Amino acid sequence: MVKRKTNPEELKRSIRFKAKSIEDMKKLAAVRSVSVSDIVREFVEKGLAVDGYKNDIDFITEIIHKELKEVLEPQINRIVKMLMKIGKVSAGTMYANLSLIQLISDEDQEAFYEMINRSLRLGVEYMKKKDVEIDQYLGQAEEVGKDSRRVK
Repeated sequence: MVKRKTNPEELKRSIRFKAKSIEDMKKLAAVRSVSVSDIVREFVEKGLAVDGYKNDIDFITEIIHKELKEVLEPQINRIVKMLMKIGKVSAGTMYANLSLIQLISDEDQEAFYEMINRSLRLGVEYMKKKDVEIDQYLGQAEEVGKDSRRVK
Protein backbone atom coordinates (compact mmCIF):
# COMPACT_ATOMS: atom_id res chain seq x y z
CA MET A 1 0.00 0.00 0.00
CA VAL A 2 1.17 3.51 -0.81
CA LYS A 3 1.32 5.95 2.09
CA ARG A 4 -0.88 8.92 1.40
CA LYS A 5 0.17 12.55 1.91
CA THR A 6 -1.78 14.42 4.56
CA ASN A 7 -4.11 17.03 3.15
CA PRO A 8 -4.46 20.11 5.41
CA GLU A 9 -8.21 20.15 4.70
CA GLU A 10 -8.63 16.59 5.98
CA LEU A 11 -8.92 15.59 9.60
CA LYS A 12 -8.10 12.20 11.07
CA ARG A 13 -10.71 10.29 13.07
CA SER A 14 -10.50 6.92 14.79
CA ILE A 15 -13.58 4.74 14.36
CA ARG A 16 -14.43 1.33 15.77
CA PHE A 17 -16.02 -1.22 13.42
CA LYS A 18 -17.26 -4.74 13.93
CA ALA A 19 -14.69 -7.35 12.94
CA LYS A 20 -16.94 -8.62 10.12
CA SER A 21 -17.20 -5.11 8.67
CA ILE A 22 -13.40 -4.72 8.71
CA GLU A 23 -13.01 -8.04 6.89
CA ASP A 24 -15.60 -7.05 4.29
CA MET A 25 -13.89 -3.67 3.77
CA LYS A 26 -10.48 -5.36 3.37
CA LYS A 27 -11.90 -7.73 0.73
CA LEU A 28 -13.55 -4.87 -1.15
CA ALA A 29 -10.38 -2.76 -0.95
CA ALA A 30 -8.33 -5.68 -2.34
CA VAL A 31 -10.76 -6.19 -5.22
CA ARG A 32 -10.65 -2.48 -6.09
CA SER A 33 -6.91 -2.12 -5.38
CA VAL A 34 -7.45 0.74 -2.93
CA SER A 35 -6.93 1.20 0.80
CA VAL A 36 -9.52 0.41 3.45
CA SER A 37 -9.44 4.11 4.32
CA ASP A 38 -10.46 4.92 0.72
CA ILE A 39 -13.38 2.49 1.05
CA VAL A 40 -14.49 4.04 4.36
CA ARG A 41 -14.24 7.58 2.92
CA GLU A 42 -16.25 6.54 -0.14
CA PHE A 43 -19.03 5.01 1.96
CA VAL A 44 -19.15 7.98 4.34
CA GLU A 45 -19.38 10.43 1.42
CA LYS A 46 -22.10 8.36 -0.24
CA GLY A 47 -24.01 8.15 3.03
CA LEU A 48 -23.80 11.89 3.55
CA ALA A 49 -24.88 12.51 -0.02
CA VAL A 50 -27.92 10.25 0.42
CA ASP A 51 -28.85 12.00 3.66
CA GLY A 52 -28.47 15.39 1.95
CA TYR A 53 -30.56 14.10 -0.93
CA LYS A 54 -33.34 13.15 1.50
CA ASN A 55 -33.38 16.71 2.86
CA ASP A 56 -33.33 18.10 -0.67
CA ILE A 57 -36.15 15.79 -1.75
CA ASP A 58 -38.41 17.18 0.99
CA PHE A 59 -37.61 20.72 -0.14
CA ILE A 60 -38.14 19.84 -3.81
CA THR A 61 -41.41 18.05 -2.99
CA GLU A 62 -42.64 21.16 -1.19
CA ILE A 63 -41.80 23.31 -4.22
CA ILE A 64 -43.54 20.88 -6.59
CA HIS A 65 -46.67 20.83 -4.42
CA LYS A 66 -46.71 24.63 -4.33
CA GLU A 67 -46.27 24.91 -8.11
CA LEU A 68 -48.93 22.27 -8.80
CA LYS A 69 -51.35 24.04 -6.48
CA GLU A 70 -50.75 27.36 -8.24
CA VAL A 71 -51.35 25.75 -11.64
CA LEU A 72 -54.23 23.45 -10.72
CA GLU A 73 -56.22 25.56 -8.26
CA PRO A 74 -57.54 28.06 -10.84
CA GLN A 75 -58.52 25.17 -13.14
CA ILE A 76 -60.22 23.30 -10.30
CA ASN A 77 -62.11 26.45 -9.28
CA ARG A 78 -63.19 26.95 -12.90
CA ILE A 79 -64.45 23.36 -13.12
CA VAL A 80 -66.32 23.71 -9.82
CA LYS A 81 -68.01 26.90 -11.03
CA MET A 82 -68.99 25.17 -14.28
CA LEU A 83 -70.43 22.23 -12.34
CA MET A 84 -72.43 24.62 -10.18
CA LYS A 85 -73.86 26.25 -13.31
CA ILE A 86 -74.67 22.85 -14.81
CA GLY A 87 -76.39 21.81 -11.56
CA LYS A 88 -78.50 24.97 -11.54
CA VAL A 89 -79.47 24.56 -15.19
CA SER A 90 -80.28 20.86 -14.66
CA ALA A 91 -82.47 21.62 -11.65
CA GLY A 92 -84.22 24.38 -13.57
CA THR A 93 -84.80 22.03 -16.51
CA MET A 94 -86.13 19.31 -14.21
CA TYR A 95 -88.63 21.65 -12.56
CA ALA A 96 -89.69 23.17 -15.88
CA ASN A 97 -90.29 19.68 -17.30
CA LEU A 98 -92.29 18.69 -14.23
CA SER A 99 -94.42 21.84 -14.55
CA LEU A 100 -95.07 21.12 -18.23
CA ILE A 101 -95.96 17.49 -17.51
CA GLN A 102 -98.30 18.58 -14.75
CA LEU A 103 -99.97 21.11 -17.05
CA ILE A 104 -100.64 18.62 -19.86
CA SER A 105 -101.22 15.55 -17.73
CA ASP A 106 -104.62 14.16 -16.82
CA GLU A 107 -103.06 12.33 -13.87
CA ASP A 108 -104.15 13.14 -10.35
CA GLN A 109 -101.68 14.56 -7.83
CA GLU A 110 -100.79 11.15 -6.34
CA ALA A 111 -100.03 9.61 -9.75
CA PHE A 112 -97.98 12.68 -10.65
CA TYR A 113 -95.86 12.36 -7.49
CA GLU A 114 -95.37 8.65 -8.13
CA MET A 115 -94.13 9.52 -11.63
CA ILE A 116 -91.65 11.96 -10.08
CA ASN A 117 -90.43 9.27 -7.65
CA ARG A 118 -89.92 6.77 -10.47
CA SER A 119 -88.07 9.40 -12.51
CA LEU A 120 -85.76 10.20 -9.62
CA ARG A 121 -85.04 6.52 -8.97
CA LEU A 122 -84.18 6.04 -12.66
CA GLY A 123 -81.91 9.07 -12.44
CA VAL A 124 -80.11 7.54 -9.46
CA GLU A 125 -79.74 4.20 -11.31
CA TYR A 126 -78.32 6.08 -14.28
CA MET A 127 -75.80 7.97 -12.13
CA LYS A 128 -74.60 4.72 -10.54
CA LYS A 129 -73.60 3.33 -13.94
CA LYS A 130 -69.95 3.33 -14.92
CA ASP A 131 -68.84 5.31 -17.97
CA VAL A 132 -68.56 2.17 -20.09
CA GLU A 133 -72.05 1.08 -19.04
CA ILE A 134 -73.48 4.51 -19.85
CA ASP A 135 -71.93 4.45 -23.33
CA GLN A 136 -73.46 1.02 -23.95
CA TYR A 137 -76.79 2.04 -22.43
CA LEU A 138 -77.12 5.21 -24.48
CA GLY A 139 -76.25 3.22 -27.61
CA GLN A 140 -79.35 1.07 -27.09
CA ALA A 141 -82.35 3.26 -27.90
CA GLU A 142 -84.75 0.39 -27.13
CA GLU A 143 -83.38 0.06 -23.57
CA VAL A 144 -83.62 3.82 -22.98
CA GLY A 145 -87.18 3.77 -24.34
CA LYS A 146 -88.15 0.92 -21.99
CA ASP A 147 -86.80 2.85 -19.03
CA SER A 148 -88.65 6.00 -20.04
CA ARG A 149 -91.89 3.99 -20.15
CA ARG A 150 -91.17 2.88 -16.55
CA VAL A 151 -91.77 6.49 -15.53
CA LYS A 152 -95.46 6.43 -16.57
